[in-house]
Amino acid sequence: MRYLICYDIEDNKNRTKLFERLKDFNLLPVQKSVFYGELSKADKIAIKALLHRHCSKSDKAIITSVNLDIDDTLGYSKEYFESKSYEII
Repeated sequence: MRYLICYDIEDNKNRTKLFERLKDFNLLPVQKSVFYGELSKADKIAIKALLHRHCSKSDKAIITSVNLDIDDTLGYSKEYFESKSYEII
């Protein structure tokens, strides 16, 4: 299932760590604090744990499933959101 993950974290160090960790899940950084991509149930659980670890009481985060229609975006091409496959050498 495809998800959109958004967060507002005040602490720069925690925000940067979370950003780097979310990229490890092959999520697409749509904006500085917004990620998009395919997640398994296990990945979603792991990301929830990451959010709890890096967010303080005043921080906010959302994980929501999405059915993205490229016609509802501005400034993004269809290719930007296509899944990219990588080969580890």
